[in-house]
Amino acid sequence: MGEQKSKRGRNVAIALAAIGLAGFLIPCAGILTWRASSKAKLEKQLDRIRANGQPTTAAELSKHYVLPAGAEDTTQLWIDACTPLDTKQFSTAASDLPIVGADGPDEIPLPGMPWKEQAAVEQLLADYAESMQLMHQATAIGGDARFDHDFTRGIELQLPHVQSLRSGARMLKLEAHTNAHHGDAAACLQSLEALFTIGRAIENDPILVSQLVMIAMDGMAVHTTVDLLPHLQWNDSQLQRLQLLVRQPNYLDSVRNSLLGEQVFVMHAFENPIAIDGERSVLPGLPFFRAGDQALYLELMGDYTEGLKVSWSESFRAADSAQTRLTEATKSPIHGIRFLLTTLFFPALEAVNTAGARADSYAKLADVLIAAERYKLAKSEYPKTIEEMVPAYLPSVPIDPHDNAPVRYALRDGYPIAWCVGVDMVDDGGIGGDKAEPDVALTLNPEKED
Repeated sequence: MGEQKSKRGRNVAIALAAIGLAGFLIPCAGILTWRASSKAKLEKQLDRIRANGQPTTAAELSKHYVLPAGAEDTTQLWIDACTPLDTKQFSTAASDLPIVGADGPDEIPLPGMPWKEQAAVEQLLADYAESMQLMHQATAIGGDARFDHDFTRGIELQLPHVQSLRSGARMLKLEAHTNAHHGDAAACLQSLEALFTIGRAIENDPILVSQLVMIAMDGMAVHTTVDLLPHLQWNDSQLQRLQLLVRQPNYLDSVRNSLLGEQVFVMHAFENPIAIDGERSVLPGLPFFRAGDQALYLELMGDYTEGLKVSWSESFRAADSAQTRLTEATKSPIHGIRFLLTTLFFPALEAVNTAGARADSYAKLADVLIAAERYKLAKSEYPKTIEEMVPAYLPSVPIDPHDNAPVRYALRDGYPIAWCVGVDMVDDGGIGGDKAEPDVALTLNPEKED
């Protein structure tokens, strides 16, 4: 009898142990299946990236970052020209001057108006004549560059050349205004050409920060051109040259290319420790969730960069879709941890789109206003409609990158104004900066601000 009880007890113990083991193994199997699924999703995304010929590592990104076919390398010219403009000595010399100085005025008077800093500006340009000559030399060659980036630094990559190029752009703006105040359209055109070209030095940089700086420098070139356009005696060939300059950039391509670099940097961050308060450590749970987190990041980035292949309006749609998917995926606290790095590193796509589409808009609007100036040169009056400039002065009516409608144009107070609708997609008639989301507008009216 006791032996039977002992046997039953052993059976119960074995059964309980089996149940306990099953209770342990089943969740483990589920976890292993889930992790295998996450890894499969990650491999699928990596296969897609490789199939598209896109970089996945720092070494591949370095090979991807090349000069345009047939371009001559002007990297060292830009470095030699702009490095002296990013020094304490330069900052001290320029401190009280417009554009380049920390304590100088924000604006430069238009040609024909008194400019009290003009003599000091001309002295600064003379003091840094070698830098100016080197920038013009780089411009004459084409301006293309490939800077020596250490992409293995990932998101910690430093970009010292970017700041120095911005200083160079500001000096070129000063030079353009100085030449305009002397009434020298030919010299002013040379300054503007260099100002448009300096952005080309980082146009192929696969780094988002570089592209945003390029956009800012191009914006400086466009606004300087439009500001000076009505104040000089241009000939038609000079105006045609300005049109070619504003048509050069392809912001969709350059922004998309930079996001491929950002993608590599974030992939590097997924694979390597994260810096927290100066210490190298791994955030809790990251190794466990890494594959699924990275797969989601790459999937969202893939969808967005595909939108950039089409148009800015499609990129806005793709960005909204990606942001909605990320918000849905991270609703619960556990999913917030699960997709932590995607949440941290997924770029602010709305800001990227807004900057790129505005830059594209300004380039097209400047093209229209230069065409209007050419029309006036030929016919002694500005055109009343944009269609009057096609095809003699514009190959076609440019398209608003925001809503894919034709760029708007009107004569107001006798001067041309051209505008795009802006990110709110609402046509406000070219109304500018007093609105929360104003139209993107340019005008040749010297009494009006954009």
